[in-house]
Amino acid sequence: MNLLQKQRIEVATEGELVVLRIGNSEMKMDSALALQLSTWMRIRGKEAQRNAGAVAHWSIVGNLAAVEAGERPW
Repeated sequence: MNLLQKQRIEVATEGELVVLRIGNSEMKMDSALALQLSTWMRIRGKEAQRNAGAVAHWSIVGNLAAVEAGERPW
Protein backbone atom coordinates (compact mmCIF):
# COMPACT_ATOMS: atom_id res chain seq x y z
CA MET A 1 0.00 0.00 0.00
CA ASN A 2 1.35 3.42 -0.97
CA LEU A 3 0.46 5.83 1.84
CA LEU A 4 1.10 8.84 -0.40
CA GLN A 5 -1.87 7.91 -2.57
CA LYS A 6 -5.44 8.51 -1.47
CA GLN A 7 -6.83 5.33 0.13
CA ARG A 8 -10.37 4.19 0.78
CA ILE A 9 -11.04 4.36 4.54
CA GLU A 10 -14.04 2.70 6.14
CA VAL A 11 -15.15 1.93 9.68
CA ALA A 12 -17.93 -0.62 10.24
CA THR A 13 -19.17 -3.09 12.83
CA GLU A 14 -19.43 -6.86 12.66
CA GLY A 15 -21.38 -8.03 15.68
CA GLU A 16 -19.36 -6.97 18.73
CA LEU A 17 -16.28 -5.97 16.70
CA VAL A 18 -15.30 -2.70 15.07
CA VAL A 19 -13.73 -3.13 11.62
CA LEU A 20 -11.25 -0.56 10.26
CA ARG A 21 -10.49 -0.88 6.54
CA ILE A 22 -7.78 1.17 4.84
CA GLY A 23 -7.28 0.29 1.19
CA ASN A 24 -7.13 -3.51 1.03
CA SER A 25 -6.08 -3.89 4.69
CA GLU A 26 -8.53 -4.71 7.46
CA MET A 27 -8.24 -4.64 11.25
CA LYS A 28 -10.90 -6.02 13.60
CA MET A 29 -10.92 -4.91 17.24
CA ASP A 30 -13.14 -4.92 20.29
CA SER A 31 -14.96 -1.76 21.32
CA ALA A 32 -12.46 -0.85 24.06
CA LEU A 33 -9.55 -0.89 21.62
CA ALA A 34 -11.58 1.06 19.06
CA LEU A 35 -12.29 3.77 21.64
CA GLN A 36 -8.62 3.88 22.65
CA LEU A 37 -7.54 4.18 19.02
CA SER A 38 -10.08 6.95 18.37
CA THR A 39 -8.77 8.87 21.39
CA TRP A 40 -5.17 8.55 20.18
CA MET A 41 -6.21 9.70 16.69
CA ARG A 42 -8.05 12.72 18.08
CA ILE A 43 -5.14 13.72 20.32
CA ARG A 44 -2.58 13.37 17.50
CA GLY A 45 -4.92 15.19 15.10
CA LYS A 46 -5.13 18.12 17.52
CA GLU A 47 -1.35 18.02 17.93
CA ALA A 48 -0.91 18.12 14.14
CA GLN A 49 -3.30 21.08 13.89
CA ARG A 50 -1.35 22.89 16.60
CA ASN A 51 1.93 22.16 14.78
CA ALA A 52 0.38 23.60 11.63
CA GLY A 53 -0.50 26.80 13.49
CA ALA A 54 -4.19 26.13 14.09
CA VAL A 55 -5.59 27.23 17.44
CA ALA A 56 -6.65 24.26 19.58
CA HIS A 57 -9.94 24.52 21.46
CA TRP A 58 -8.78 22.18 24.24
CA SER A 59 -5.48 21.02 25.61
CA ILE A 60 -6.32 18.60 28.43
CA VAL A 61 -7.30 14.97 28.07
CA GLY A 62 -9.27 14.09 31.19
CA ASN A 63 -9.07 11.03 33.39
CA LEU A 64 -12.31 9.09 32.86
CA ALA A 65 -11.87 7.04 36.04
CA ALA A 66 -11.69 10.27 38.07
CA VAL A 67 -14.86 11.61 36.44
CA GLU A 68 -16.70 8.36 37.13
CA ALA A 69 -15.60 8.66 40.77
CA GLY A 70 -17.07 12.18 40.93
CA GLU A 71 -13.68 13.87 40.89
CA ARG A 72 -12.18 16.45 38.55
CA PRO A 73 -10.86 14.96 35.28
CA TRP A 74 -7.38 16.57 35.57
